[in-house]
Amino acid sequence: MTTALTDVVVGLAALVVLLNLVIVAIRIAITRRQRRESRLRPLAELGIAAFLAGGPAAPQAPQAASDPERTVMLAVAMEALTDLLGTERARLVTFLEEHGYVAEAIRGLSARRRMARRQAADTLAAIATSAAVPALTAGLADHDAQVRITCAGALAEIGGQDVVPAIVATVERDVAVDPGGVTAVVLALGMHQPAALTALFARDTAPAVRIIAITVAGELRLSQHAALLQACLADGDAAASRAARGLGLIGEVQAVGALLELSCDTSRAPSARAAAVSALGLLGDVSALPALEARLLEEDWSLRAAAAQALSRLGEPGIAALRKAVDSDCAEASELAEAALQR
Repeated sequence: MTTALTDVVVGLAALVVLLNLVIVAIRIAITRRQRRESRLRPLAELGIAAFLAGGPAAPQAPQAASDPERTVMLAVAMEALTDLLGTERARLVTFLEEHGYVAEAIRGLSARRRMARRQAADTLAAIATSAAVPALTAGLADHDAQVRITCAGALAEIGGQDVVPAIVATVERDVAVDPGGVTAVVLALGMHQPAALTALFARDTAPAVRIIAITVAGELRLSQHAALLQACLADGDAAASRAARGLGLIGEVQAVGALLELSCDTSRAPSARAAAVSALGLLGDVSALPALEARLLEEDWSLRAAAAQALSRLGEPGIAALRKAVDSDCAEASELAEAALQR
């Protein structure tokens, strides 16, 4: 028994020593890499800056993929791309294509290691060149969700209508795994291919994806989707709330009747009714005045607060209604009305 215990203690001690050696080795490697980068980065930054400023020649990048100077050059170029637009960005993208960085990233999407594929997808998404569209489309079938979502976001920006169905399939597949990443993809679709959002409003679309599409369409004020948003007022409370807000932001006066109906529907959640009330205030239609006055007396605080704010947006009729509410027997309605008048 004592011998066995001794062997365990010795084994643990050896493991601790080994771990310490590994930690030291990692720290040394990191320090060396940092020193190398600090030495190479100024030259790379100067070369790219001179090139973008109209210098006579592009900076030279070593051809060996493992060359530290080549790696640093790519890192500097990627950072520069985030701040560039128009001709300067196009010149830098051309530089990256001509020096094989795009081709390397395309090959990287087929790598066996997951981290290599993720890095390749990030690189291609940042460069955003049409030459990468076929590879990015193939990347939608990757085993890793992060790779798929990164490829989908890039295609939403630089792909055509032909890749939209594959993007839609990807966001539906991965919305439960990475809702934030899927939201970014849908947002990119809304910004670069707004018509593509129509597919995400379909009734057979995953509910979570549909709600994201409703939110994006509203927040981006995509008026071409106003009719679809109005139809969503009949959906569940979460979708209806976002659709109501979107209609208000868009300024869709044709939705006043549907919003009034939702605001008065006591079978719906207060959050959905309050969103409809707020949207009516954004639309500024005085025909909503009676309904908004009635909501000011509701039991739910969010409804009362939304009604007070909405009335303050209806011009003189709304102001008159708030002044009358200040003298109301309902103390909470009076306080909210007075606060709205002071804004």
